[in-house]
Amino acid sequence: MTHYQALELPEHATAADIRRAYRRLVLLTHPDRTPDPAAHARYLAINAAYEVLSDPSRRFAYDASAHAQPTAPPPASPGRARDAARRAAQAARPRRAAGPLTERYASEYARFLRLFRPLLAVSLLLCASLAVDFGLATEHLEKVLDEESIFHYVRHNSYYTTRYQTDRGTFTLLENLRVGPRVQIRRTPLWGTAITARLAPTEPRIPCSSVYYGAGNFFWVGLLLTAAFGITPRFNSDQRVMAALTAVLFLGLTLMQLFR
Repeated sequence: MTHYQALELPEHATAADIRRAYRRLVLLTHPDRTPDPAAHARYLAINAAYEVLSDPSRRFAYDASAHAQPTAPPPASPGRARDAARRAAQAARPRRAAGPLTERYASEYARFLRLFRPLLAVSLLLCASLAVDFGLATEHLEKVLDEESIFHYVRHNSYYTTRYQTDRGTFTLLENLRVGPRVQIRRTPLWGTAITARLAPTEPRIPCSSVYYGAGNFFWVGLLLTAAFGITPRFNSDQRVMAALTAVLFLGLTLMQLFR
């Protein structure tokens, strides 16, 4: 319903006609005169219409907006119509905001972390088993059955290590160390890793090449820290993704040290 219809007037009504119509209809629809809810709603519409039409500037704007009709565009060729439709579809396509990586790729990061969560949990269990295994290591007298010299070449430097096979497993030492038929080996019970070796109880222990010696310690401790960092939700997604990728690298290096 337009404002003119609310006052029961034509669009060319004068200001005097508007005042007379307003006074007449207000008396008929005033809430004090009739309890009809429909009359009350019409009373509000009459007041709203009079506020607009009684003000010349507001009436002019109302008439202009009510009678403005969009001009019909000229007929377009099929090719132009397709181009226009393509441009409209591209404009309607949502654009990614150029914000931080966490906001731009939040869903991808969440999917990545869900996939890597089991691997990070297994990595933490592996590190826990290594720590417990090291604490439970005991020393045994083992009989040497065989030995093998291994050549290493790293960054233009070459050296030899010797791997010994015993009745309980293997251990690796530098090739220039003297080893007799029986050796005191400190070995872990879970993974069977040799930690130290000595020929007699009175001699000093010699570290064996293992996951607990040298760079091996750095690998599994680094795996522990990065896996814990990547699985903790208090850090942001960027940091957790980088920690998860680093944990995968440390996991591979730790497994190489453990099973070589």
